[in-house]
Amino acid sequence: MRGLKNAMVLPKRRKILFVIIALFFSSLVFSWSGHESYTYLVVKSLNINLDRLIQITPYTYNESRIYNMKYYYTDDFAGQRKFFDSLNDGKFPPDPEPVDEKLPAWQILTIYAQFPDFGMDEELNLSPLQSLIGNSQGVRHMRYKLGLIEAFEGDKSFLYFVDMSKQAFSKGDEYWGYRFLSYALHYMEDLFQPYHETPGTFWEVMRSLFDKRTKNLLNNAHYAYDNYLLFLIHYSKHSEEIRELISKTQKRKIPSNYDALINEVMMYGYSKFPEVHAHIKRIMGDILVERIPTIDDFVRLENEGKLDGLYKQTREIIVVMTGTIKGFLEGYLSN
Repeated sequence: MRGLKNAMVLPKRRKILFVIIALFFSSLVFSWSGHESYTYLVVKSLNINLDRLIQITPYTYNESRIYNMKYYYTDDFAGQRKFFDSLNDGKFPPDPEPVDEKLPAWQILTIYAQFPDFGMDEELNLSPLQSLIGNSQGVRHMRYKLGLIEAFEGDKSFLYFVDMSKQAFSKGDEYWGYRFLSYALHYMEDLFQPYHETPGTFWEVMRSLFDKRTKNLLNNAHYAYDNYLLFLIHYSKHSEEIRELISKTQKRKIPSNYDALINEVMMYGYSKFPEVHAHIKRIMGDILVERIPTIDDFVRLENEGKLDGLYKQTREIIVVMTGTIKGFLEGYLSN
């Protein structure tokens, strides 16, 4: 995929089209729900000992990125449930308090995988592209491809925090090595979500500029699928099966080059969009025009057998996502 630099030199007509589309979606902030629960299941099933206690260390880094510092927490918040997703059941995954200022590596990877959604990427002026979309969180968490238009930098977010993790580990700072790595996992997980690759079909996006029903449907479809992963892990009749699937999925062989790896992730998410989007619209179309589906909606639709097709597609995505992340983590932490 071309980077942001190339996206900024679009031919005039395409650039104008992108400006219109971007402004239309500028109020959206999206991410998979359940990052901490999913990541816990992944890291606890790795063939690596992550039970070893790690000393909490102060933040001593000069970063090249800017953040909304009001939300860029650098203290440790292990054992503080108030930071967890409000849709979570409040019990899983485990979140014990540190003992003697130490906590296990798996816990660092787990609880901080949700951290990039706490506001650090919001209300920023990131680049010239920011004037087009207005939503800095979207810039850093997605990588849109819509026809010939490509924009946003979710891939760069992943690569940035892999590099920060390497820097921390290289100086013997295991706590921040794992913590920065958990941030990187967040962005990789985001890029497996098909709606992080494109907001809708080209013609739907065009129609949404003039039709509020279509706009609402696309916005709420994205939110619905964000929440579906958390629903599967916590509230679905398939929850036990999904947790076991994540735990037992074997690592995949992945590219050794991380640029190639994250590009592969993005293209996979993009390839799954048509099927996922078709299921979401068919199942929830009327609901999506009015609002975001609730957990109760998911339960009802599942009991009526209407989520079977979406479940099958999402199960396939989970297998590929999990195998890829396990391959990445085992390779990265073994070096």
